[in-house]
Amino acid sequence: MNLNIVSAITRKDLVDAIRHRYLLTALVTPLFVALLFRVLLPGGGSNKLLTIVVHDAGGSGLVAELRKTNQITVVEAASVDATAGEVEKRKAIGGLVVPAGFDADLAANKQPELTVYVNNEKTIFEQAAFRRLLDQIVRSFAKQPEPARLTWVDIDKGANDQKRGGTGLDQIMLPLLLILTFGMIGAFVVPLLIVEEKEKRTLDFLLSSPASLNEIIAGKALTGVVYTLLIAGILLGINRQFIQNWPLTLLTILLGLLFVVGVGLVIGSLLNNTMQVNTWASIILIVLLAPSFPSIGITAWFDKAMRVIPTYYLSEALKLSMAGTVSSQLWMYLAVLLACTVVVYFAAAFALHRR
Repeated sequence: MNLNIVSAITRKDLVDAIRHRYLLTALVTPLFVALLFRVLLPGGGSNKLLTIVVHDAGGSGLVAELRKTNQITVVEAASVDATAGEVEKRKAIGGLVVPAGFDADLAANKQPELTVYVNNEKTIFEQAAFRRLLDQIVRSFAKQPEPARLTWVDIDKGANDQKRGGTGLDQIMLPLLLILTFGMIGAFVVPLLIVEEKEKRTLDFLLSSPASLNEIIAGKALTGVVYTLLIAGILLGINRQFIQNWPLTLLTILLGLLFVVGVGLVIGSLLNNTMQVNTWASIILIVLLAPSFPSIGITAWFDKAMRVIPTYYLSEALKLSMAGTVSSQLWMYLAVLLACTVVVYFAAAFALHRR
């Protein structure tokens, strides 16, 4: 394979994508949605207050910081046991139990535990804003790389004492935005780069040039990779405070973008004109995005059905890697994603060579 030819095709497609208004729209859409989420999320201004119930056994300075925050209204709870009930009674977004000696433990570079109650009756956006804001305040107050350990407790009528690892904004919005980026590149940008060559009859010209079909495919794929890395890099830079394990997160993103670029090559090889891409790309984008949305508990079979979509494993792997959770489950998700990537590239190569 001639790398100079691949590089020339990639440079041409990078410029063409910027000049093409439709392709440019597909590229900037994830950034626009990210900005929109920032504006619409509660807690963005002083007129959007989050009510938090607090039990402070030792008069911690953390609670004083909470009171100074414009986005938060603090309500006192009489005891630890009363905190969860007070959250439900006042319909607060959540509650916080600060143990005695919390400030002293922080000063001694320990990691004291904070119990945080989250009201599941609130919207997913309110919960995300609460988790994000509390995490930022705790880190700012602690002034150390490893602040207090936050133990999240979900409050609902059926399971008041069910504890689980929290899923903050990093585990809700950022994976969704990254997969939206991947989906836009894979469902729109890469297919259109190939289809436009067919419509303009330039694909025949390229094939009659010294460029081989493999080099043309590599150039189109590399264009998708470059634009995906660019937009994903901007999203990660904006939300860098949520990344706990950068190497694993970058590895997951690399596998994810390779998969969606392969999907784009398959779509581009099967479709013949821009109208067909516009028709099918939206459906494919919805399918790719579906597993990344928070579970809304429609039915058990619906949740299981999401597991047949490869981006389910990408979404779950992103959540674990960004949280810094290294487990056998994470490696299983990455292995499944890698296998799907290999399959989709074989399918793309077969379809393109056949056509």
